[in-house]
Amino acid sequence: MLLKEINLKNSSKILDAGCGTGNFLEILSVNKTLELYGIDISPRMLEIAKKKLKNKAKLNLIDVEKIGYRNKFDYIFSIEAFHHFSNQEIVMRKFFNALKKKGKLMIVDFDFSLVLNWIFHIIEPGNSKMNSKKDFHNLFKKHNFKNIKQKRFFVFVVMTLGEK
Repeated sequence: MLLKEINLKNSSKILDAGCGTGNFLEILSVNKTLELYGIDISPRMLEIAKKKLKNKAKLNLIDVEKIGYRNKFDYIFSIEAFHHFSNQEIVMRKFFNALKKKGKLMIVDFDFSLVLNWIFHIIEPGNSKMNSKKDFHNLFKKHNFKNIKQKRFFVFVVMTLGEK
């Protein structure tokens, strides 16, 4: 469903930021021309991803706030992980720097509405900040992303897509 929103080009370099156990990378790995990368802060999740993906992706244990990539990726995805990033401003700068010119960033995350976002923030460990659809649009705009598109999936999931 998400891949219908973006026209992935063959031979693209793709980063899954907050890849967890590698589910999204596994879906992408069907296209053998893609060069796949995944990063996560959880050694346990990365171990699962490594077993699942074998050598289909390059996986690294690193905090997204500390990535140092420059003009490397055609696409960066962050699927249901962005609310875990403690300094979202730094992460957005890192994402922008890591993308090639015309590269695309897609963030898919929860938006439960103001009150439920606040409650979710309290009850889920590791949850740094929940963003509304408007918050995401403003973050992308503030960090110089262009051609911003948004779409709601189901009731509580928002996709935001922007181009460097």
